[in-house]
Amino acid sequence: MSTPLRHLPNIISGLRVVLVGPIVWALLEGHFELAIWLFVIAGVSDAVDGFLAKRFGWSSRLGGILDALADKFLLVSTFLCLWWLQVFPGWLVL
Repeated sequence: MSTPLRHLPNIISGLRVVLVGPIVWALLEGHFELAIWLFVIAGVSDAVDGFLAKRFGWSSRLGGILDALADKFLLVSTFLCLWWLQVFPGWLVL
């Protein structure tokens, strides 16, 4: 029998994708402390969903895809925002 908690890592990864929007907003509005805290929450959630998936065997193909997409969206959007704000040079973003 499957437990409903089996999908918890996927839900956490999905919420991390949603968190990209507030992080981008915070960066572009100059709320850097908020952006850092949101980024920390995203990082902790990445560790938590990975731990849950491995520890309890709650991994799935969808979860692997969601986790990877969440990581890429977060990093690419953050790098692009920091380039836009002239914090990162263009060569680093490329």
